[in-house]
Amino acid sequence: MRRPGWNRPGAALAGAALAVALVAAPGSPMAAAGQVAGPVLRLEAAQHSITLDSSSGKVYLDPSIWVAVLKSPLQFDVQRASYTRPFTITQIIHVPGGGVVRRPLPSKVVQWNGGLRNFLTLTARNPAGKVAVSQTIPFCPDTYDPERVSPSGPAATPFPQQCDTNPFMKGMVWGIQAGWATDPAESNFLGHQVKLALGTYHVTATIRPVYQRMFGISARDARASVTVKVVKAGSAARSLGAVHRPRLPAHHAAGPRPTEAGARTVAQPPESALPDMVALPAWHIATSYAAKTRTDYLTFGATVWVAGNGPLDVEGFRSKGSPVMKAYQYFWQGKHLVGRVRAGTMGFDSQQGHNHWHFEQFARYTLLNSTRSVAVTSHKAGFCILPSDEIDLLLDSAVWQPSLTGPAGVCGSPTSLWVAEEMPVGWGDTYYQVAGQSFDITHVPNGTYFIEVTANPLRLLHETTTRNDVSVRKVILGGTAGHRTVKVPAWHGIDPEH
Repeated sequence: MRRPGWNRPGAALAGAALAVALVAAPGSPMAAAGQVAGPVLRLEAAQHSITLDSSSGKVYLDPSIWVAVLKSPLQFDVQRASYTRPFTITQIIHVPGGGVVRRPLPSKVVQWNGGLRNFLTLTARNPAGKVAVSQTIPFCPDTYDPERVSPSGPAATPFPQQCDTNPFMKGMVWGIQAGWATDPAESNFLGHQVKLALGTYHVTATIRPVYQRMFGISARDARASVTVKVVKAGSAARSLGAVHRPRLPAHHAAGPRPTEAGARTVAQPPESALPDMVALPAWHIATSYAAKTRTDYLTFGATVWVAGNGPLDVEGFRSKGSPVMKAYQYFWQGKHLVGRVRAGTMGFDSQQGHNHWHFEQFARYTLLNSTRSVAVTSHKAGFCILPSDEIDLLLDSAVWQPSLTGPAGVCGSPTSLWVAEEMPVGWGDTYYQVAGQSFDITHVPNGTYFIEVTANPLRLLHETTTRNDVSVRKVILGGTAGHRTVKVPAWHGIDPEH
């Protein structure tokens, strides 16, 4: 993924932090003086030594050192008022006896696709004490596998399971439950391998001084070390705690949800239960070439997300062995089911990488020419609807932890009689269009075009509004056959790709 650059991050952070009042650790002189006591943060190594696999001389440098949070939750609300405004970040301090204190932090600490910018430095030294590699990484408090740090900690955590990489994210909650911990390096593995020769190293993790001051972290708690043995991938020589990277989020099957038997058909569902489907501009745009078929493609990602008052709940039912399911849209007010309507069809996609049921009227992708006439239409016609990207979790009806995450078990099998595909408020579903679904531009002349993303193209789904169902993203095609290029101007200053 593309990560936006930022000049002189250390100086900017240090300067900005001077204007922020410190949060006192419980029991500290600051707390005794009457300042608000925030959470206590400390680095904690899971074990004294680990083994990491090396591939082509590179490793994912994750020493399994955790950021543990004690006393009260660590929470941040991150948002932007509009796509033309920068992110703001506020620490939400949970005080004893209930209630919260909102503490604005410098906006430059936000790395939208990584969490807190330049939070932690990992330094690997060889047996002679010479620095072999050093990297500074962001810290995403949200992770798919947070862990409890003590038996007295809460049994569950309410916070989301990922820091999103969608460039059009609007509002996010980052957090770690009190008595829980996350591993900063674990969520930083994508694209962050480092060169490290085979051998043994002393790896130290250090929270940068600006964050030590910002969160009142003691020097002792801001540092932890581990002995790391780097071995060739596939080597049998492993320590008990050998770490395998990268790891991808586990899939979560649908859990039980409240329902009411005999949902009635409604002529006009109440607006208080309607979702609002929003088409975001295309992103992650590039060209590719299939030499076997001599075909040039324009590839891209497209996100449709749900705002409004209720989730998008589309359910398919099969009868008499039909290859097509009748689809219905269900409407919820909180945990109360208020009705349903017919809403299109579902078909089974047996292609490799799919093998599940697709709702066939979710979205449409079109490449328009400079006069906004259709140049190419994507062959993508069906969608396994699921929450893949957090877009705005600060909405009143947003769900921080959706019960359906990932395609496993969500969109059915060839023998399914019933499939329920749901996307809660605040979440989006992103599809990356690859060969077969992307735009065939082999015979498309160079010039200016627009990628049009349309949600609910046949207007079969009920929404609060359809005014934001269509988005367009300008692209400029160039190059020659087999070597096509694309330039993508920034959209309101966001996501300049080439």
